Amino acid sequence: MTCTILSSGDEFRTLCRNESEKPFSTIKAKVWETVWGLYCRGYDSFYVNCDYGTPMWAAEFILNLKAGNEVKLHIMIPYEEQTTEWPEELRNRYFDIHAKADSVTLAHTQYDPFCYQDTNEKMINKSDLLLVFGSENGAPFAEEYAKKKGVPIEYQEIIKKPN
Repeated sequence: MTCTILSSGDEFRTLCRNESEKPFSTIKAKVWETVWGLYCRGYDSFYVNCDYGTPMWAAEFILNLKAGNEVKLHIMIPYEEQTTEWPEELRNRYFDIHAKADSVTLAHTQYDPFCYQDTNEKMINKSDLLLVFGSENGAPFAEEYAKKKGVPIEYQEIIKKPN
């Protein structure tokens, strides 16, 4: 079965920007636990846009999972210059993931206001499940599209919201 993994961006609604500190270490553990759980439920093919945050971390965990398991990682790039403004270390990780992925597809050569939406739709079209890291309505266009296509949606909250 195939799963598309997206993020609501909740992981960046924190003051911390150091990926090795809390809450990111806790978030990454939750991402790993979730990816492993999906694999244990029969999901063996994953689509991500490899955006920085949970999609990139999920891709890294999926690659680790590939080491001893039959798992496929598919990257769908929203636009060619997605990482232009990223620090070099993140760009290097991004391209390392691409080199190890089973497929890498470029959705658009240039940025346009709909390139992420179009990319998400293309991934959802190939999926049996949409997983959104974050809260419901965190990725509203993708969620609406998945519902329209009859693709089930699961949410994995990664930042506890204050009551």
